[in-house]
Amino acid sequence: MTATSNATIALVRTEGGLTIAGTRITIYDVMDYLKAEYPPKFIPGV
Repeated sequence: MTATSNATIALVRTEGGLTIAGTRITIYDVMDYLKAEYPPKFIPGV
């Protein structure tokens, strides 16, 4: 998979795990989307 953006995303440690700053999306959610081969434009918060 190739990165299509140079945007910087900040991660914040919360009780539920690492989340994308300003969202409730955890890094685990993103990993599930990637494992299911979702295209990056359909992954929320990315």
